[in-house]
Amino acid sequence: MKINIILILLIILSSCSQENQESQSSTDSTESTQDQINKLQIAEEKGFDFSYPDLEGKQVKLSDYRGKWVVVNFWATWCPPCRKEIPDFVKFKSLYSDKIEILGINNEDADNSDIQDFVFEYEINYPVMRADVYNPSDFSRKNTMGLPTTVIFNPQGIEVAKRVGPMHFDDLVDIIKPNS
Repeated sequence: MKINIILILLIILSSCSQENQESQSSTDSTESTQDQINKLQIAEEKGFDFSYPDLEGKQVKLSDYRGKWVVVNFWATWCPPCRKEIPDFVKFKSLYSDKIEILGINNEDADNSDIQDFVFEYEINYPVMRADVYNPSDFSRKNTMGLPTTVIFNPQGIEVAKRVGPMHFDDLVDIIKPNS
């Protein structure tokens, strides 16, 4: 009889302990969810950021241009649509440099001197950086499934548009509305 009572008490205690653990897990996951929401809100307020080396090796970050619209363009010298859109980026940068910045991210295995020659030939008037094609960042991996790819960030650093394929001057004006 004593053994039966002890077994029943152990079962009841075990059951209560399990309910308490489930309740605690539920509270932990609620806190975890709230923490995740808070982190997302903070990230949204701060905006997204990335960093790539320019042709001289200096790191250029998206956050360096907070307060301006930023057009990020992944391209390669061998890419015909990339070559075709570059004059539109140059024109857009020339006309609206007070409100926008364009960041060209070269995405190919090439010598810096070849890229610099290309920049000179096409009269590129915006910063050109290099992506590591052998060890791509998450941002590169996400945005180089096809070239060219253009990602546009608002002045707070929030992504507002993305296009895989060529971007034209009128497309940039329609998205950013620099005369507003």
